[in-house]
Amino acid sequence: MDYEKERKKLLKSALPVMGAIFLVVASAAYILFRAMSNRAYYEKWKDYDECGLS
Repeated sequence: MDYEKERKKLLKSALPVMGAIFLVVASAAYILFRAMSNRAYYEKWKDYDECGLS
């Protein structure tokens, strides 16, 4: 019985930490995706900016 209480206590303390780690990884992935997307967008339109069509 004591083992079961310790296991539940450990699980309750580990869930917020795992949630925080997940949020950090998800945020980093989103920032990386946006940076790559913006870079591709500006690279696509770079030639038009240089020739004055925009």
